[in-house]
Amino acid sequence: MNNWTRKHNKFSVQNRLTPTARELWQWLLDEMPEGSNEIIDLRDFNKWVKRTRGFPHDRKTVKSAAQQLLDKGVLTQAKSYTAYVWKWRLEPIRVLMPPPFRKPQKKLTFQSEIPNLYASNPQSVTDEYITTTTDLEDAESGEFEQKLQACRKAGIYYYPKDAQFMHGFSLQEVLKAIIYFLFNRDGVRHPEGWFKVCLEDNWAGKEQERHQLRVLWSTEGLFEAIRYCNQKMGMA
Repeated sequence: MNNWTRKHNKFSVQNRLTPTARELWQWLLDEMPEGSNEIIDLRDFNKWVKRTRGFPHDRKTVKSAAQQLLDKGVLTQAKSYTAYVWKWRLEPIRVLMPPPFRKPQKKLTFQSEIPNLYASNPQSVTDEYITTTTDLEDAESGEFEQKLQACRKAGIYYYPKDAQFMHGFSLQEVLKAIIYFLFNRDGVRHPEGWFKVCLEDNWAGKEQERHQLRVLWSTEGLFEAIRYCNQKMGMA
């Protein structure tokens, strides 16, 4: 998905797009040019998902992802033909994230009375913005590479273009999901697809919650449950 850029990632994070909504947006970028109006069948997206990871999304999940893109303005001028067939406009990222507006620098009409005190150089403001943006993009790129490297060490191999979904998760979340995978990898035939679903559905976090509940479960509670079951068996 060569049309996906850092700006798309930034917009996704700022607007809290779900992983499926980001995935749908990425697919749409390959299906239609930005700024164009096309008729799209969401079932084609789900067929692509099935070919990619082995099984499709739930239909409600796909509809919810499309609705989120509509709500956030990624898709506009929507016209529904059926529940799955839509005609809409895919807005360009430059429209969704226009360059920041800067007021023009006013020229001073008087000479400063304090020696060596001059008006700020407008170019320095631009250089500072470019430097800050570049530093942020470099940091995001470096963290993304760390995620890919950690996956490779665990036996999960992605091409960068297929791992864009990890931009929506922190490095800590990815590492936690990798550890969960390592403890449950027996019988996993497709690690890449398994891990993607694991991360998106937060299996590691849910397992941690279940473990905490088991730890908090007292011995008294255990025997109370046994007595209850025995009582019900005797009544049956």
